[in-house]
Amino acid sequence: MKLAPLALLAAGALLLPPQLAGAQTPALVALTPLRVWSRAEFRLDAVPVGANNFDPDQIAVDATITAPSGASETVPAFWYQEYALDPASPATLKAVNAPCWHLRCMPTEAGSYQFAVHWRLGGREMPDAIAARFIIGAGAAQPAGWVRVAPDHRYFETSDGRPLRLIGENVCWPEGKDVADYDRWFERMSGAGENFARIWLCPWFAGLEHTPGTLNRYALDEAWKLDHVFDVAEARGIYLLLSLDHHGMYQVDNKSWGGHNNFWAVNPYSSVQGGPCETPNDFFTSPAARAIYEKRLRYLVARYGYSHRLLAWQFFNEIDNVFTRGLNGADVIAWHRDMARWLRAHDPYGHLITTSLTGGSDRPQMWTLPEMDFSDYHSYSDPAPGRKIASLSDDFVHRYGKPVLIDEFGVSAASWEISSDPYLRGFRQALWSGALGGSVGTSMSWWWQDIDRDRAYTLYATLDHVLHNAGWREGRWEPARVRAPADTPTELGPENPAAEVFDASLALNIGRRLKLTAVAAIASPLAAERSSEQLSRFIYGTRNPELAQSMTLIGDFDSDAALRVRVNSAASDNHLVVRLGGVEVFRRRFAAGPMRDLSSKDADYEFEVALPRGRHALEIVNEGSDFTALDSVRLHRVRAVGFKAGWDFEPEVVALRSGAKAVVYVTSPWIVYPAGALRYNPQRIEGKTLTLLDWPDGPARAFWVSPATGNLREITRGQAEHGVASLPIPSFNEDLVGVVQSESTIPSR
Repeated sequence: MKLAPLALLAAGALLLPPQLAGAQTPALVALTPLRVWSRAEFRLDAVPVGANNFDPDQIAVDATITAPSGASETVPAFWYQEYALDPASPATLKAVNAPCWHLRCMPTEAGSYQFAVHWRLGGREMPDAIAARFIIGAGAAQPAGWVRVAPDHRYFETSDGRPLRLIGENVCWPEGKDVADYDRWFERMSGAGENFARIWLCPWFAGLEHTPGTLNRYALDEAWKLDHVFDVAEARGIYLLLSLDHHGMYQVDNKSWGGHNNFWAVNPYSSVQGGPCETPNDFFTSPAARAIYEKRLRYLVARYGYSHRLLAWQFFNEIDNVFTRGLNGADVIAWHRDMARWLRAHDPYGHLITTSLTGGSDRPQMWTLPEMDFSDYHSYSDPAPGRKIASLSDDFVHRYGKPVLIDEFGVSAASWEISSDPYLRGFRQALWSGALGGSVGTSMSWWWQDIDRDRAYTLYATLDHVLHNAGWREGRWEPARVRAPADTPTELGPENPAAEVFDASLALNIGRRLKLTAVAAIASPLAAERSSEQLSRFIYGTRNPELAQSMTLIGDFDSDAALRVRVNSAASDNHLVVRLGGVEVFRRRFAAGPMRDLSSKDADYEFEVALPRGRHALEIVNEGSDFTALDSVRLHRVRAVGFKAGWDFEPEVVALRSGAKAVVYVTSPWIVYPAGALRYNPQRIEGKTLTLLDWPDGPARAFWVSPATGNLREITRGQAEHGVASLPIPSFNEDLVGVVQSESTIPSR
């Protein structure tokens, strides 16, 4: 077989590889054992090379692969450089051998495969090609499948019809650029039952086209690092969500994250770096930028698309962080539609496609795109994360008709915050509510290095053990209906001059974008501890009309009562006003200044307002354009009169069921995060009942387990009548997991 004639290209567009000097015949050389559901990798010898082998307009090498059944697919080849880890410097790679063309595919049938490799030079198809035949042997492992959306549009499954439920975390980049970290992390994760990890492509790790000089000339050492991650994931049974860009690549001057996340100046698409885009928004509208980006997608498909462990392509991490800082949201959403269509048309394996948005945001324009296969939510600083994540998951599934992944979670967006959650109660509540609340799996923690350092894998192992025994990975599951109390009321109980008097330091939520009611009745000490479910430390101004511009506190006050407020800072020149029963009793102007800037005369300012005896509604109002941040709000001498009609806080329940079986997660009202997070020994909850609705009549039993230790606590039995099952909840003081089953469906031995 002859090589394609070089004269068909313009001078200088094509270079001969060194091996052509010996007039080698183009050939396909297998580099891996060839068996079903195992990566098949080939080297392409004596195939032409171009001045830029990453640019398919210059040279594009593709293989049409025909399986024994006659099914065929066309897969692009890619330019490859082999590397090896330097034992003396784990963060350093050493190039091995000369770069060359490689081809990867995933055979799914045993038998004889035909490969036809062909190439285009300067857009013209060359007449000569490689024709080869290889025998694919039976695989040692159980057949797998590609990930797809299940028929219920709530979960994932593999293409062989098996349900796929996810347990995992973000593991976005290694420490100190040492890619071997993934060997350790994935081993420990897999040992704890985890099967999911999210990986970022970014300037500091796996950045193929994320640093100066890489525009359509990809960093092959970074690509090799990503190869290593895929290899370890394959060995450990980990599914990977590949996030292709992060929002910082399109930020110019954002002071958040310490101002260290503004990468537009080094983005290769920027005109400063010789790219086609004058502004960040040009990336989403410029035909030239889109054409270059499609070439990157082609390369990613060629190099990583083979893997059935690739859960999905995720275009961006939190791109809406930049919507008010230079990006046009409509342009970004249109770009997602168009790029997803291109990717779906060119990915022969049909991987799922999604993106991600910021914590607290819900943008229907993005999630209603049919090109987005599943929606995504980032949960940070959410009060009562168990209830919030479960209700949000169910809401997203019903509104968008597609699965939802809670693909980032943290009790704080700033750090692991172990000092604020020392017993990992908030962490457990998010973990379990993701798994049982109707999302595709657990909530995926952000703080992977801290999970590893603190050996929090035991919590994953317990969750996996309980859910495995309950059959969570098989069959059809859906949120179970449970009897739950109404939302926290804002009306107080009867007046009682003899009621206990207490001082309350209100819990304020630290999340900036959360839409809270901003109205709280401080009816008891627990109501004060739980007030972060209604109250934010940020009182917003006219710039954010969708967020609360005031805070209302309702209480029954004793004599000598007082309101004490410590102001952190103001984002604009604001007036902070306090009204008592609608009458203004305090006003002060706060000058704009950065958060925690104690050099400002207006920072860290505390004021006090005396309160008359009796029932009052206090309103703290921000009269300004941007937020005022509070450090603390305290109430002195409040009477504990309870709520109207005897309403009280009850254990919170998140439940998932499959027929006559359910798994329930129960949280004490005293530790609904952040309440009780610091309490070493919360008070015990006695005599409570779990009530499941739409349940088969007859006897039922529940096995109760501690989610912190995995120890079996107790077995309780109950009865279902007229579709309502009632089972005792054992005495507990933190949280419990129960596996409930109708006894009439339990096989006799």
